[in-house]
Amino acid sequence: MSAIILIKNAWIISNDEKIGDLRCGSILVRDGKIIEIAPEIVKPEGSEVIDGESFIAIPGFVDAHKHLWQAALRGICGDMTLLGYFETIRQNFIASYRPEDVRIGNLACALELLNSGSTSVLDHSHCIITPDHADAVIEATLEAGIRGVWAYGYCPVWESDAFKRHEDRIADAYRVKRRYFASDDNLLRMGVAITEQQLLPYEYTEMEVRSALDMNAKWTAHTHCGNGAAPISRGIYKLYAKNLVNDLAILSHCNEFTFNDFVMMNEVGAHFASSPDSEIYMGITKPVNFIEAIAAGTPISLGTDTVSCMSADMFANMRLTLNFARHQINAPAAAGFQAVLHQKVSVRDVFKMATINGARALGIDHLVGSLVPGKRADIVLIDANQPNLAPITDPIASLVLQGQVSNVDTVLVDGKIRKRHGKLVGVDLEKLNRDLSASHAYLQSNTKIEERDLAEEVGRWSSRVTEAAVDA
Repeated sequence: MSAIILIKNAWIISNDEKIGDLRCGSILVRDGKIIEIAPEIVKPEGSEVIDGESFIAIPGFVDAHKHLWQAALRGICGDMTLLGYFETIRQNFIASYRPEDVRIGNLACALELLNSGSTSVLDHSHCIITPDHADAVIEATLEAGIRGVWAYGYCPVWESDAFKRHEDRIADAYRVKRRYFASDDNLLRMGVAITEQQLLPYEYTEMEVRSALDMNAKWTAHTHCGNGAAPISRGIYKLYAKNLVNDLAILSHCNEFTFNDFVMMNEVGAHFASSPDSEIYMGITKPVNFIEAIAAGTPISLGTDTVSCMSADMFANMRLTLNFARHQINAPAAAGFQAVLHQKVSVRDVFKMATINGARALGIDHLVGSLVPGKRADIVLIDANQPNLAPITDPIASLVLQGQVSNVDTVLVDGKIRKRHGKLVGVDLEKLNRDLSASHAYLQSNTKIEERDLAEEVGRWSSRVTEAAVDA
């Protein structure tokens, strides 16, 4: 594979106001960096040429909220609510996970992301049962070659005795930082995923956030996405009051946020990640507060959330985002028998949510999220000749309204070709599927699922986790 790649004749969506869109243009990549974008570029000696005729070139999608480790449990949550997911995945199945299970899960899901055109991800890795699990998950994600933030999940697993005290978990995060993320120059960067607020005494939550701030690492939290009276995930105001929320924070979901909540978080520079498909699917009481966030001027990024419920298909997520946001905004007018004269959320707005907004949330927008000379070459080529896309009038409208994973022909991450002609490069899919199936079979046969009253079980779970932390 050449260190110099020239993409020619593509319809380029730069995602940059100065460069704009080029109906027929070229992109020159050298040593993983975009060197030049122009209508025509002379082929450098020794370069590999990719003919972009009938292709749309876009920046890779940025998935701002994902749990990669669950790939062996794909689709297992068919008819579950959020409470059912908590009990089944976060309580029962996770206790059966071995290091090899989280490893194959992360690898398979990271490859799914690359296959679907997502070149960066925030991995909310709340599967760290032991230090060996942390190592296995990180090494798998590095092997996949995806960019992003790997967020060490502090969420306690009481079945594990590897961490005698909560401080031991935090000490292990520092070990991981030293071993794998000493530099921010790598594709993958260190992050922290805090335990859902109200599952631990507040001082432990504060300790988790302070560890992220001390490491200058992005931290993320399931935020105000509770179900009914369950207290899980509520309490961001306490952190805000102690000046612990700043531009390192990536707050996921925020379904119960009001306009004023978004304004408050905007003032300290916090970021917001929405996963509309999983939120609506799980029966969250007030899904996807786009109307409040947009009114507050909050930049929204998108995530595809749990593998056990949803796919990594950012095209489908963009469509749902567009439709639901427009529904929320237009419904009041329609209820008053007023005509809707203009759409306040455009297809380009949603495309930015899936690309540059996510890059800003992850703190990597100086590297990716748009196609600009000087940025890293995370580029996706979309085959616009397919029946669901042709003919193209507006490429962004076509991608948001009609795009599919099957249209993703070529994926570059840092200038390296990870997918070409519709197939992942250098991936033994047969072995991957064998290993994933073996993990699936092990987890299914070694996990006991009991039918329980979910509301009562969540209450007991919350009490048990809190008591365990206090005892420690």
